[in-house]
Amino acid sequence: MKQTNLEKMDLLILGIIGLILAYSAAIFLSAYGSGTDMGTWIWERHQNLFSWYSRPLFIIPAAYYAYRRKALHVIGFMLLLATSLFWFAAPGTADPAIQEYLQWEADLFLTNESKLPLVALVAAVLIFLFFLFYAFWQRNLLYGLLVINIGTVLKIVVSLAFGEAAGMAAVVPSLSSMLVINLFAYILWRRLRKSRETG
Repeated sequence: MKQTNLEKMDLLILGIIGLILAYSAAIFLSAYGSGTDMGTWIWERHQNLFSWYSRPLFIIPAAYYAYRRKALHVIGFMLLLATSLFWFAAPGTADPAIQEYLQWEADLFLTNESKLPLVALVAAVLIFLFFLFYAFWQRNLLYGLLVINIGTVLKIVVSLAFGEAAGMAAVVPSLSSMLVINLFAYILWRRLRKSRETG
């Protein structure tokens, strides 16, 4: 059976995801092979603000493919989100607020003698992703958008409550991501409503 243009685009997207993941693996293995301390390497590269503000580029298409029930695409975009932490070179001059926030995260989740915060973080992320993609898988756009907004607000609240001054660094990137996603959803809703009215 002849492939439709949409199916061809889906295959192209998978190919692009594969290439980017191959690039991610290459730079990771190169750093590892050179004897670099990987924790420090990732921490320094994650200070690049591109890795903070690029999240909607992964969340939006992942939600779209969850709506279309394409699990492989959803997993692919989530892998891109995870590896984007170290895609970008470490900034020449790191923002002290970003450094302080990442150090707070490292102290709380990685070097803390208690593993409870790390377990709680992993559980919270998994629960968030489950409800997010379940909503779009069931094609409930309103519920999916609600999950994104609640999850973002909770991230800000937790950052400020536990990180105090350091937690302020997470506010602007989180709010900007939420704004972009909500704006995209609003534009999509307007277009769908207009198509129904004219159809």
